[in-house]
Amino acid sequence: MAERSRPNGLSSQMERTRSAIVAAARELADTGAEITMPQVAAEARVSEATAYRYFPDLLSLLRVAVMAEDLVAVLRAATRGDDPVERIGQAAEILGRAVLRRQGAVRVIVASTIAKPSTARARPAHRFGLIRHALAPWADRCGSAGHADVEQLVRGLALVISAESLFALIDLCDLTPDDAIASMVATARQMTAAAVAAIPLTPAAD
Repeated sequence: MAERSRPNGLSSQMERTRSAIVAAARELADTGAEITMPQVAAEARVSEATAYRYFPDLLSLLRVAVMAEDLVAVLRAATRGDDPVERIGQAAEILGRAVLRRQGAVRVIVASTIAKPSTARARPAHRFGLIRHALAPWADRCGSAGHADVEQLVRGLALVISAESLFALIDLCDLTPDDAIASMVATARQMTAAAVAAIPLTPAAD
């Protein structure tokens, strides 16, 4: 009986070790500080080699630990009304705050996917879900005739409402985190307002 139960016991121990590594990564990420695999291993009280046996690199670990947050649900709970300018401002604020909360982990993710483009699809692309949800009521009223213009706006906003833009404002423009988010929100609102003014709505059916 002892030998039959051994594989299950080993599997259970492996799962506990894996869970400890994931929990350690999540706790470190929530501090917003820089995060490395040796730090995660130390926090989880395992060797660095053990951590790498469960996760081949830091990106794969962070994908499990911190990249599953549903920001669209946060936006859905926060938005009131159909004004696309107001909604896109809220989307930019939500993404900016989420990035800052786990800034160290997000910087690792961004750096890893830039250095290795083949891993780019491992990123959650929260910005696109947020932008599309924020614009949805207005985009529906644009109809099929405005589809191409709406998609161009989505792509343009994706360059503004992003971790990369936030880091550029902080690192290169010397803005405080709060001022960087405010700048990102203002630019996103300006772009959306210009598009709303330029793209005609489809007349409502009688």
